[in-house]
Amino acid sequence: MDGDDLPVGRRVARWRVRRRMSQQVFADRLGKSKSWVDKVERGVRTLDRYSVIQEIAEVLRVDPALLLGTRLPSWGRLAELDGVDGLRAALARYDHPAAVVPSATLERHVAHAWLTYQHGHYAQVVRALPGLLDATRVRHATAPEGAVEPLVQAYRITSAVLVKLGEADLGWLAADRAVAVAGDDPALAGTAAVAVGQALRALGRGRLALAVTVTAARPGRPQAGTRRPGRTAGAVRDVAAPGRPGRRRAR
Repeated sequence: MDGDDLPVGRRVARWRVRRRMSQQVFADRLGKSKSWVDKVERGVRTLDRYSVIQEIAEVLRVDPALLLGTRLPSWGRLAELDGVDGLRAALARYDHPAAVVPSATLERHVAHAWLTYQHGHYAQVVRALPGLLDATRVRHATAPEGAVEPLVQAYRITSAVLVKLGEADLGWLAADRAVAVAGDDPALAGTAAVAVGQALRALGRGRLALAVTVTAARPGRPQAGTRRPGRTAGAVRDVAAPGRPGRRRAR
């Protein structure tokens, strides 16, 4: 049976595995039971409501048509069909044909991307990030004055949303690039290192994550500009105790 002939449930299972989600995690994100997911994937339960297929497609980050088998993906529409693959392609791209964007414009776009991420609109952020990465990298390559921070922030947003979407390996790559771009700026390097730690934690590398973030928050690191002095240390606490940020153990 080729990909075109797969029933909807099998397609759901294939994309779930590709997204590295267990049936339980997938069920939790849908608000369903693990048994419901298992029955759908085995074809015991029929998906006969398009609204449910849309919900599943949103969790899997694919076009509903891919689950229904009514349209084949093409390289030209990859970013539309799978936003994470679009981000992967952007991170793998070393030629940046975009035009140079003024620094003030980039800063507004970066601030908007952070706000969108904080409000949980991950699909919208994922669609915007490839263009933002291209624009910030072009600016950094052609007119580096004032371009380091927007590029570091773009990589940090990319890392944060990828970790949130279960793509921690790509998140680690983006965070590592943020560290490389930050260079000798202690505040930018510190926040970028925290992003590395968060990606490592998501990959199950808790001790290494804590070591990275504790190093980033060493006492005596100067804070530049308008960046908040307590921010990195607070993030270290989140990495150290992700389940209960800011809470102390009861005595």
